[in-house]
Amino acid sequence: MPTTTTATAEFRAALAREFEQRFPRSSALCARRGRVLLDQTSHAVRWTDPFQVTVARAEGSAIHDLDGHRLVDYWQGHYANLLGHNPPPVREALLEALRGGRGLQSGMLHEIEAEVAELVTRRTGAEVVRFTTSGALGTFHAVLLARAFTGRSRVLKAAGGWHGSQPFGLKGVNARGGSFDHLESEGLPGTTAHDVALVRFNDVEGLERAFASDGDAVACLLIEPWLGSGGGIAGQPEFLRAARRLTERHGALLLCDEIITGFRFRAGDVSSMYGITPDLLILGKVLGGGMPVAAVAGRRAVMELASRRLQRVKFEGGTYSAHELCLVAAKTTLAHLIEHEGAIYPRLAALGDALRRGLARLFEEFGVPVWLSGWPNEAVPGSSLVMLDLADGRGGAPDCPEQRTGSGRAHPRVDDELVRALLLLEGVSARHGLGAASLAHGDQDVEQTLRAWRGALERMRAARLV
Repeated sequence: MPTTTTATAEFRAALAREFEQRFPRSSALCARRGRVLLDQTSHAVRWTDPFQVTVARAEGSAIHDLDGHRLVDYWQGHYANLLGHNPPPVREALLEALRGGRGLQSGMLHEIEAEVAELVTRRTGAEVVRFTTSGALGTFHAVLLARAFTGRSRVLKAAGGWHGSQPFGLKGVNARGGSFDHLESEGLPGTTAHDVALVRFNDVEGLERAFASDGDAVACLLIEPWLGSGGGIAGQPEFLRAARRLTERHGALLLCDEIITGFRFRAGDVSSMYGITPDLLILGKVLGGGMPVAAVAGRRAVMELASRRLQRVKFEGGTYSAHELCLVAAKTTLAHLIEHEGAIYPRLAALGDALRRGLARLFEEFGVPVWLSGWPNEAVPGSSLVMLDLADGRGGAPDCPEQRTGSGRAHPRVDDELVRALLLLEGVSARHGLGAASLAHGDQDVEQTLRAWRGALERMRAARLV
């Protein structure tokens, strides 16, 4: 029997040959892209080893590639497309704006900026909003505000959490040798390793110890109520309530990164479902309805540090901040979610539940342990997130990233890139084992997805990878 490493390499090579035969136009384009684009793409997460397909068009629950294949898609624009790809209401609103001489950059004020800000404040309880173009910029500026407001430098974050490619987010994202305690990039300021400290997600006692030992130096706790790329793990109510209690007690700010969760579980923030109000709330993805919109929203006293009056924090957006066409998409999406909230979120929850339960039964049938996350809890009764890992260990529903890829599990038996490649060949586009259901997905998509995973497991079993 070949070693696991050898078996995996041989398996990848066979998949690459199959890809070239089934996706010849995408395969040819990969070679062309490599000549002019670093790593063939401007966003590393969009690449799948040993191959990637190129999208020709996207609609509803699926993407259609250059070779004419329809692939059920759970990546959905980095989890931005809650209504599915190119939903008609958003597309028509964009076309109408362009036909009316609106939309492209004017560099001037426009009415819709205030309209979207009013929707955000009304649905989250925030006092004031500032828009930007990406979640990474949102978390970066939120931390600058917190450090300036408190006069402190230390930033606490959950190990395994991802807050964008910005200095305060580039520590403790991926496990190496069973540990998260390292920087993710060279070129960072020399104080980054000291200024960013890690806590274990859903570990109340660990959070209490962190504040007891260093609370007077902590400017903020930056945390996702549900981890995104960290595994789709729900925050336990007692952990998030402890986060709010401890930050208040020690004079630190609570920053909730809801770039994935904002407007995903309700037509507003998920923090309020836990009964907490962060000092600053960072929104993105669903907020923009498929267009680049992010926002920092929260207490006026904190946000005012970036005002023209005080000018203490340089949070002045960028050329494309609050771009009119992007806010047209945002307003249309938010209005639709608010108007149909009572129907949309139960439907999303039902889709997520069908996928999670179907996958749990399938892995049990194959006798393969799996870390399956996205399950709802007492605070959030329904979830459209469905993520999984084929990692060493007993499997189950993880409470923190360390259970998936930490000590003893730093080398999953089958990595996510290989899973994505297998599922592409079975007609499904996925990330993090699957991803998230959109409103455009239906029962037939669920059935096709479970068949695709069955096919993937059969292939892995035949290759003796599971």
